[in-house]
Amino acid sequence: MFARKNIIVLIFFLISFIGYAQQGQIQFSAINLSNGLSHNQVNTVFKDSKGFIWIGTLSGLNRFDGQQIKIFKHDPRDTKSLSDDFIANIFELPDNKLYLDTKNGANIYNAETQSFIRDVKPYLKTLNISAKKIIEVIKDNADGFWFNAGAEGIFKYDTVSKKSIHLKPNAKIGSELSGSPVSALYKAPNGDIWVIHTDKTIELLNSSTGKVQKRISVFKHDDTAASQNFKLFVDNASDLWVYTLNSQRGIDFYETKTGKIRFIDKVPNGLNNNLISSIIQDDKGLIWIGTDHGGVNLLDKRNFSVRYLVNKEDDIKSIGQNAIVTLYKDRSGIIWVGTFKKGVSFYHEKILKFPLYKHQNGNPHGLTYDDVNRFVEDEHGNIWIGTNGGGLFYFNRKTGQFKRYVHESGNQNSLSNDIIVALFIDHQKKLWVGTYFGGLSSFDGAKFTNYKHNDQDVTSLADDRVWDILEDRRGNLWVATLGGGLDKFDRAKGVFIHKKLGDKNGIISNSLSCLIEDNKGSIWIGSADGVDEMTTDGRFIHYKSKPGDKKLLTNNVVYGIMEDSYGFIWISTRDGLSRLNPESGQFRNFDSKDGLTEMTTLKVVEDNDKNLWVSTANGLFEIIVKKIDKNKFSYTFRKYDEQDGLQGNAFNANAGYKTRSGELLFGGANGFNLFKPADIRNDNAKPVIVLTDLQISNRSIGINDQVNGRVLLNKSIIFTKDLKLNHSQNGFALEFAALNFFNPQKIKYRYKLEGFDQHWQELQGNNRLATYTNIDPGDYTFKVVSTDASGNWINNETSLNITIMPPFWRTTLAYIIYVLLIGGTLLFIRHRGIQRIKKEFLIEQERQQAKRMHDLDLLKIKFLTNVSHEFRTPLSLIITPLEKLIKQAQDAERPQLQMIHRNGRRLLNLVNQLLDFRRMEVHELKLHPKTGDIIAFIQELSFSFSDIADRKNISFSFQTDRKGLITFFDHDKIERILFNLLSNAFKFTPQGGKVKVSLLTTVNEQKQTELILKVSDTGIGIPEDNKARIFERFFQNDVPDSIVNQGSGIGLSITREFVRLHGGHITVDSIVNEGTEFTVSLVFPKADIETSAPEPKLDLLITAGVREDEVNDPKFVWKSKKPVLMLVEDNEDFRFYLKDNLKEYYQIAEAANGKEGWQKILSVHPDLIVSDVSMPEMNGIDLCRKIKADKRTAHLPVILLTALTTEDEQLTGLETGASDYMTKPFNFEILLSKIRNLLQQQALSKKTYQKQVEFKPLESEIESVDDKFIRQLSFHIEKHLADSAYTVDQLSADMNMSRVGLYKKVLPLTGKSPVEYIRSYRLLKSKPLLLKSQMTIAEVAYEVGFSNPKHFSKYFKQEFNMLPSAYALTKPDQEPV
Repeated sequence: MFARKNIIVLIFFLISFIGYAQQGQIQFSAINLSNGLSHNQVNTVFKDSKGFIWIGTLSGLNRFDGQQIKIFKHDPRDTKSLSDDFIANIFELPDNKLYLDTKNGANIYNAETQSFIRDVKPYLKTLNISAKKIIEVIKDNADGFWFNAGAEGIFKYDTVSKKSIHLKPNAKIGSELSGSPVSALYKAPNGDIWVIHTDKTIELLNSSTGKVQKRISVFKHDDTAASQNFKLFVDNASDLWVYTLNSQRGIDFYETKTGKIRFIDKVPNGLNNNLISSIIQDDKGLIWIGTDHGGVNLLDKRNFSVRYLVNKEDDIKSIGQNAIVTLYKDRSGIIWVGTFKKGVSFYHEKILKFPLYKHQNGNPHGLTYDDVNRFVEDEHGNIWIGTNGGGLFYFNRKTGQFKRYVHESGNQNSLSNDIIVALFIDHQKKLWVGTYFGGLSSFDGAKFTNYKHNDQDVTSLADDRVWDILEDRRGNLWVATLGGGLDKFDRAKGVFIHKKLGDKNGIISNSLSCLIEDNKGSIWIGSADGVDEMTTDGRFIHYKSKPGDKKLLTNNVVYGIMEDSYGFIWISTRDGLSRLNPESGQFRNFDSKDGLTEMTTLKVVEDNDKNLWVSTANGLFEIIVKKIDKNKFSYTFRKYDEQDGLQGNAFNANAGYKTRSGELLFGGANGFNLFKPADIRNDNAKPVIVLTDLQISNRSIGINDQVNGRVLLNKSIIFTKDLKLNHSQNGFALEFAALNFFNPQKIKYRYKLEGFDQHWQELQGNNRLATYTNIDPGDYTFKVVSTDASGNWINNETSLNITIMPPFWRTTLAYIIYVLLIGGTLLFIRHRGIQRIKKEFLIEQERQQAKRMHDLDLLKIKFLTNVSHEFRTPLSLIITPLEKLIKQAQDAERPQLQMIHRNGRRLLNLVNQLLDFRRMEVHELKLHPKTGDIIAFIQELSFSFSDIADRKNISFSFQTDRKGLITFFDHDKIERILFNLLSNAFKFTPQGGKVKVSLLTTVNEQKQTELILKVSDTGIGIPEDNKARIFERFFQNDVPDSIVNQGSGIGLSITREFVRLHGGHITVDSIVNEGTEFTVSLVFPKADIETSAPEPKLDLLITAGVREDEVNDPKFVWKSKKPVLMLVEDNEDFRFYLKDNLKEYYQIAEAANGKEGWQKILSVHPDLIVSDVSMPEMNGIDLCRKIKADKRTAHLPVILLTALTTEDEQLTGLETGASDYMTKPFNFEILLSKIRNLLQQQALSKKTYQKQVEFKPLESEIESVDDKFIRQLSFHIEKHLADSAYTVDQLSADMNMSRVGLYKKVLPLTGKSPVEYIRSYRLLKSKPLLLKSQMTIAEVAYEVGFSNPKHFSKYFKQEFNMLPSAYALTKPDQEPV
């Protein structure tokens, strides 16, 4: 019975020891200079109400959000910075403020403005605290603040009532504070407020009233000299721990329930150092005692045993340094250890979750080789560990020591190879070891037996690379090799039976990786080419992957196989994880979509809770299995990595194992982790998200920083709820942090800008910055959420309202303006649309009209063509007899006959040209070649223009390089080509110019004769931009006033067509005001040409021009008393015709244009002028206007001759002062009669009305028709004398005449037009008014019908050669005549 109890106690002790050994591993994380800490001497650590960790150092204040550190330091130029960089203590104050104790006095940090107040007294006065010095501040559970004022006692501030109470020290015994100064305050875990005085008196205060509820005086002393800086710590049981800073006095312990006292000092198995800096208690009840150079002493209150957390040089997860300055436990249970020179170390069991075993130089009995490949557990619960080159280790779980076995060369009783890749313990408790190129070894606890491959022995091991070992339920030992297939080892006979690729009923591959036996007895074999299932009857079932088939194995390279509690076969491969249902043969594959973010899976192990653990090439995954119904499961993946305490992110294949007690082992290149899955606790706390930075244009915006003249932040972005930005600041970035210190790098973030983003945006990696650009003006809400440290999305949303103000052009006022503009625009568009519709309607009408006009033009052309055909016959009958008459006529008659013949030929040429144009329109032009001498033909045609050259005084020459060229050509079309070119040359060449026709014959590359005809002149030239258009139909170039272009614009177009018909081409070269040269190139086939011997060049001068100063300009000579007629006509033939027929009756003076005619009119003083309208230099209308405007010639009658027959043209001519207007053609006898009548009327008018112009109508006693007309005319003018608006149209209406009739009647009688006559009548009427009335000149002007007195004065001076004012001063008898 006694022995049984001892065994039970021993088992309990061992279990406790094992559990303690596992959970006793405390691994620290660190923050130091390399992580951005301002200094490695950490004096104090504090966590504020927002969740930031504040670290006070020797050189600056640090704010830590889990990933980044923001440093605050003293700035001599900034009075709102720290007064000193040495931060001794940090305490919380109301309103998000911190109380900082520095070497240079206290500072208050305002978190909202991120500024420091160096003079704290004004702030303390706002809290009604008048203490000279504050030693420390604590916050109670009711948000009240207790201020330790030392000798002045304690001030308690209530944040609800905003009132303070002062607890003064009182020597009297009672509920008041003890009389000695207050040394320290402490808030117990249950919220009690404890006070320790400098005389070591301890008191418990009522948290509401501040009254003393309990006083402990067991440690009190009366020696004031012995007063020290005592510190007090109260544990979870409300027991007291008293220690003294900077004094080696150890710790006084007081148990409040029993009143027992215990002194804890530096003794063996006690404290390793009695210079205490700080005391805290962790969540498991262990007391953490920070010492100077002794590290942290962990004290278990149950037995007051102590173990030590000290720095290990080769262990980065040990405490940073043994000189501990401060200990701090935050609200989440994380313990922060501030060291003297190594920064801050912090610990929580949820941070580095996995205990780690690895090589440590200071532990000779530990694991001396880190690269671990395999595990196996013996019957004692100890672990055999196979390493990758370090041999075999035996881990004694009871002692925690490792024993090593290695290969010894020459020792048959040693391990065959140090690279161990397989371990197995059979039913005989014998250890089987598979090695890489060392074969198979067995170990019975005393010696190793080795089995290797022998090429001479077929029963030997198939391959020395043994990758896995398995003993099935029938006792068969199976060996999987890397290259020799599967062996079954007969231990009785010592022979190996081989199963290889290619055998009948063979395996799928010889390269095997793993073996397992399922609950049905089948052996599952993983290989480099899929999976084999060897059933109990020895059959093999193969499972392989196929590219693109997701219902099969995900990849053929298999690293591990495992059967779970539900009978599924899990297969880890190079490309993901597969689950096989053996009953259905169906696979389910897992990849990144399911949460398996690393595809190279190595080993799968199932824990006691039926969850799976998968080691991979990048992390360890826990698969939480949840059974939904019989055949439906859910799988949730959770990843762990090196930051969780794993040996590394990459594990070794098959380096996973589960012990009988449910512990899991996973190994890699840096040791192995051994843990109980139930003890792996994840942090599921909801972290607070805060905004930490605002950036505009990649620049962080601080408080009160101006951007484009505006302050964006008047307080920290952490406390900002609304943000307003200008439209130019619509690109911004917001940085945020989830205040979590367990695994902040595992926290993922999602953010969304409501009003802009449609979906949540998830950040990748450690990025915590949301960036936006080109955001439209408007109201938005920025929201951000995160996961917890375990990767679960939680509802911890933080938001910021953002308003992007619009530019002026997007404000309400602007939109009102836009509406008005748009409305106006729409109205305008509507108006324009209506106008456009009307215009389109008009265009359509015009188009239809144009079409009708075009059809009418075609009809006209057709009609003209038909008429032209009819013209040719009478023209031929006129020209042919006329040629005979010319030969027979006398010299006096021949000029007129020649003129008739010349103009008849011209008319015939025009008719032919019209016919050619019609043929060209309908593409009916054809060549009618016949044999002839083309050079002689062109020469003869050129000579026919000699008379024109003579008349225009133009030098005309002909040049050829040969006398004759007999070939086939169309005589009519060559004649038309030369006629058009020469006509243009003479038309546009002024007098004294030159025209030249030259011919040149050459032989081209095809041995064909090419005739080059050039017609050049020294005329006006053609502008460069019009050269390409002169061959277009109806195109006419602008010409100077000195030339009248009467052409139709189709001559050159027809010419080009005729040249093209001959297979040639025509070009033009011209310089404005220098001349033009047309070049026609005609090619004649070789067979068409009669060759002749070379001939001398022929250069003939047809006419020679006479110098302008040598031209005889005949002067007009008065030969008789006949009236003198001036003929102004540019057409010489027509002028000759008129002169020849009128010279019998009148003396004739002639001029070729209006300019010349005007000069001769002034010199000759003709009695009548006959002028054409269309003339160069000055046309007839302008000439007539000039004649009537000049007093010297205004009385001369003018007859205008023109081909323009419209009434508007006639009226224009008459309004300029013309006496008559005749249209061509006209009857000569009518012209002669009109000339005679106008001359007679002029003579009669001069004789009869010479005095009438002077306004003496009453002296006539005999009244003729003309007298009556003048009287009636005067009557109507007199009647409307004062009416300045009385016009010629009204006068003609009063006279019952047309305007033209009135003009024709008044002009011969008075020598003035109706307008001039009315003005003269008014001026004559004004003379007696100026002399006899007392009216002013303006009044007189208005009286006689002038609307403007200035105009009256102007016309009066023109009429009477003196101003009205001067005339009014003359006497009646001195009136000028």
